[in-house]
Amino acid sequence: MTKTWGERGGRRGGPHILLLLVAMLVSGCFHVGPSAKQAMTSAAPGGDPQALVAAQQPKTDPFDLENPAVQNRVNAFQSHLRGFFDGALSRGAKYLPSMREILVREGLPAELAYLPLIESGYRTQAVSSAGAAGPWQFIPATGRRYGLRIDALVDERRDPIKSTEAATAYLKDLHEMFGDWELSLAAYNSGEYRVARILAQQKDVEDFWDMRDGGYLPSETSAYVPKFLAAVQIARAPEDYGFETPTHTPEHYEMVDVDRTVSLRAAADMCGVSATELAELNPALRSGITPSGYSLRVPAGKAEPLRIGLATYVEPVHARRNVARSTRGGGRSGRSIARGGRSTTAVAQGKKTSERLARTAPTIHNRRSKVTVQAARTRSTPLREAKATTTNNRRAPTTQKAGGKKTATRTTTAKAKKSPAPVSRKPRRG
Repeated sequence: MTKTWGERGGRRGGPHILLLLVAMLVSGCFHVGPSAKQAMTSAAPGGDPQALVAAQQPKTDPFDLENPAVQNRVNAFQSHLRGFFDGALSRGAKYLPSMREILVREGLPAELAYLPLIESGYRTQAVSSAGAAGPWQFIPATGRRYGLRIDALVDERRDPIKSTEAATAYLKDLHEMFGDWELSLAAYNSGEYRVARILAQQKDVEDFWDMRDGGYLPSETSAYVPKFLAAVQIARAPEDYGFETPTHTPEHYEMVDVDRTVSLRAAADMCGVSATELAELNPALRSGITPSGYSLRVPAGKAEPLRIGLATYVEPVHARRNVARSTRGGGRSGRSIARGGRSTTAVAQGKKTSERLARTAPTIHNRRSKVTVQAARTRSTPLREAKATTTNNRRAPTTQKAGGKKTATRTTTAKAKKSPAPVSRKPRRG
């Protein structure tokens, strides 16, 4: 079956929503116009009553685009950053439809699909100095926390579909914590525990702009949210700001389950396509080799030739040796990247599931919505702070005297060397 980037299953919960709406109408829980009632009560089982209810409600913009800091970033994108922005819009054309679909399906604003524009410029192979990778720039700990596979052969942070699904889940969790999209984006960039701590400690802070104006955030995060909002403002109407509107043409592909290790070059020969084209469809493959059990994307119409070729294909010996070498070396590099990206505490938290993490997180009160929110990190102190605390609190060993008082006893590790006695010299006689 032919798919496009991000094609997934159908709607969820249609019949349940319909029954709920009919029950509310019968009980008179809310009032709508006669035409709306008639449309809902006479809707067919396959209809979409959720869309009908949404049409009755006024739409509000979830983002504040009027702040002067946003306009400054718009001017920057129109001037010295024009080349970057234009190139990013062009690269994102084939990913934006599927990213929007995934976000909207989970109830998030479609504009969040422009977040990879400022994160990576929609480059699937982008890697930061902190070890963040892919279009959404996940560090290894957070990527694993949201179900992404990261090992020597596969790095799903680079997969535009799977990384978008993980980013959608992460952003949804952040919005449930803070109830505000600007705060959620600041937490996406600098860490949710930092934002939660500022809200808990600074009583005069209500939103992101208070944090920014008060100097509570790193400079990168202070610029991050205005950059995103400026990108949204331009992307909504590129021609109004002097940019060409990109043509969104999603790529069509088919999935083939590969039951053995095979190189992309060999798979491309069986499909009758170039290895470069196959690599672009499968950016998560780190070494150009598919592990056993991997679902490989191939251009539409090329799945059957690949299945026929795989039935009799045997990988050469030298290719199997390369796979073994990649597997041995990948574990160490993965751990070193994780340590370089965040503190030891963050790496350890990457092994926890979202549910366990929420249970151990501190409780922060959202002063706007008056509900409790959970910061998605524990209270554990980073390694450097723990060492400093241990050093400062270290006490000398004590001994108990007969009188009940404790006195510190000092031990010496080396004896002091005696300085040599000065040598006296008699004056020479003339």
